[in-house]
Amino acid sequence: MVNTTLLPAAAIALFISIIIYTSPCASFNAETGSTDGFSVRLIHRDSPQSPLYDTNLTAADRTKATVRRSVSRLNYFETLISSPMEIAPKLTPDGGEYLMFFHLGTPPAPVYAIVDTGSHLTWLQCLPCKTCYNQTQSLFDPSKSSTYKKVPCRSPACAALEVEECTKDTKSCYYDLVVYGDGSSTMGVLSGDTLTFEDPFPNNITFPHMAFGCADDTSGTFEKSQGYQDDSGSRMQFGSNAVIYGDMTPLASESTSNYYLTLEGISVGNDELPIPDGIFNLTEDFKGGFIIDSGTTYTTLRVEAFLPLVDALGEKIHLQQKEDPSNQFQLCFVAGSFDKLASTPVVTFHFKGADVVFPQQSTYTKAFDWLCCLAMLPSSNISILGNFQQQNFDVGFDLCKKLVSFAASDCAAF
Repeated sequence: MVNTTLLPAAAIALFISIIIYTSPCASFNAETGSTDGFSVRLIHRDSPQSPLYDTNLTAADRTKATVRRSVSRLNYFETLISSPMEIAPKLTPDGGEYLMFFHLGTPPAPVYAIVDTGSHLTWLQCLPCKTCYNQTQSLFDPSKSSTYKKVPCRSPACAALEVEECTKDTKSCYYDLVVYGDGSSTMGVLSGDTLTFEDPFPNNITFPHMAFGCADDTSGTFEKSQGYQDDSGSRMQFGSNAVIYGDMTPLASESTSNYYLTLEGISVGNDELPIPDGIFNLTEDFKGGFIIDSGTTYTTLRVEAFLPLVDALGEKIHLQQKEDPSNQFQLCFVAGSFDKLASTPVVTFHFKGADVVFPQQSTYTKAFDWLCCLAMLPSSNISILGNFQQQNFDVGFDLCKKLVSFAASDCAAF
């Protein structure tokens, strides 16, 4: 029997998905030498250090693609709600925003993974592959790893997958995950192998018997990066390195796939917006709600909150307004730099027990060199706090106490 470790969180990747919670009650069982905590650098997909980087596209191209990915991500979450009878776990469509580098197998093979708090299974493409999308790095070859094992059907890891079938020849755990929004899918054998991180010092942090999907049949849309962003200060902390501090708000549900928060209101400056009661509430059948998500770039708000926000900012900011020529954003100002927005009223999200004040650089994005736009999008059902608004915050997840924390931080100083 293979003793396979399931890390207690989930992420999806272009090459492999990896999900890791920063909760202090998570049992890592890692071979870390002298440390019980470690730090892993995150690479933005638009960074030149990303394998997805494309030098041919402009900043405007990047913005358009980012908006499209945010809308696609929103559609994905709404698909989950609209298909409550589907029992298959979902594969997040359309890539992701932050990547993580690690090694898999013995000898170790390099892997880039998209980090995503809204997905279920760690997976990557493996040889031999029936149908695989193109990727820049070599496919993982299980036959070359001395520590690779297929996960048996009767193992806890296979049971945790919830949807699986046993192959008749080997009794291995075979999975088939589908995304309903764009038809993306991955199929393969649930497997186990050694996963190794390297922290900045550097120390090797090893997780033996890590469970992951070894995909041999994959389809979907996977695109290259659209530009450049500085990711020098982006890190994910684990174990004793993951210090939870700042304003804290409780998780609003026991959902295993998404992190729901209780958003009680939104303010512009000192004025709270006239938002109808209950529009951010999560229903018993998991409709609506407010999700904090690492895989969505721009925050989405239900139209009942988004339109009052647009109206309030339009009234309070005395800069020339201009329609976005690319029709991506609904509120834009003629401003060649963020300095012109420095004295404008800030936007505050009032979570239960925590007021999160967004700086201007996390509220507006440059659609063009001369145009700054509100970096939020309307939604008909679900609201999502995207990673653009999480910039320059230490965001902590304490799954023991079921808390999420926010602390303003200069991430460029890391």
